[in-house]
Amino acid sequence: MIRTGMGGHFYYCSELSLAAGEEAFGTASGGEVWMLVEYPLAWGTKALEMSALPRVVKAHLSGLLKAIPRSRLLLIKQQSRARKSSFSFFVVRTTEGAPSVARFELTQYEQLLRFDSATVSAAAAVPGADLPAGPLFLVCTHGRRDKCCAKFGYPLFKSLKKHAGASVWQSSHVGGDRFAANLVCFPHGLFYARVTEEAGRRIVGEYEGGRVVLENYRGRACYPYAVQAAEFFVRRESGLAGVDDLRLRGMTREGERARRVRFETADGAALHEARITWGDSSFRNFITCQAGEERTVTQYALEDYRVERAASPLAQA
Repeated sequence: MIRTGMGGHFYYCSELSLAAGEEAFGTASGGEVWMLVEYPLAWGTKALEMSALPRVVKAHLSGLLKAIPRSRLLLIKQQSRARKSSFSFFVVRTTEGAPSVARFELTQYEQLLRFDSATVSAAAAVPGADLPAGPLFLVCTHGRRDKCCAKFGYPLFKSLKKHAGASVWQSSHVGGDRFAANLVCFPHGLFYARVTEEAGRRIVGEYEGGRVVLENYRGRACYPYAVQAAEFFVRRESGLAGVDDLRLRGMTREGERARRVRFETADGAALHEARITWGDSSFRNFITCQAGEERTVTQYALEDYRVERAASPLAQA
């Protein structure tokens, strides 16, 4: 996996992670408000900072990230091309109870200045917002950030674009270079790792049908890492695959590296409880293609799983 030549070590961090058997669940990038700005030109290592957007626009967007809790910003595009007459600006809310996508078609990047923190937070209710009926699929292809994202991400993007059309976008860095190709399903904010072209088509189809695929599932953006891992285990043990099948009901700390997480089913019929622990991996890897040294990563384990069924109305009577 690591090849040594005159220029030193050469490797793909995604291949190292796969070879080590690293589990991907519990690694989705956190965020509840996602601003997606269409920018069809090349992305530098730091996409927003190194873009040719007007300086005042970049400062404004950076200010929004500071003002809006748990917000993220990505540059997106469908194909590299010269500037066009308009561009899309999406505001995605990945909250558990009411995920949404609002799309604005703008003609000048300076029009982004009208979006203050209150407007972004209520984007779905802002006049002029187009509320897409279908989902968005983002594939990280940010090759200048990490070469794995170009090698594995771009072929996935091209494949899914043929399969799902205009709902598929290239994205700047979504987090987790070593999990390339990375696929994100909005509005729920479901993250997937090491997605092949075949797996990508399956994930897209299942998500459009309202279902979660557990294979290479990293987690849901609105949850903390420990809850992401617990959700994976609960779905694996229960067989619940519907995106909206579970509602987080609480998390209890049980030691430095242990949590008990409770999910209720959407119909209130059962409470699923998972006790999870975590620790450092037994392996050490370069976790990005630019990493200067190898390191361990966090891996989660299921220690206990229980289901409490609600009494039926007849039994209660």
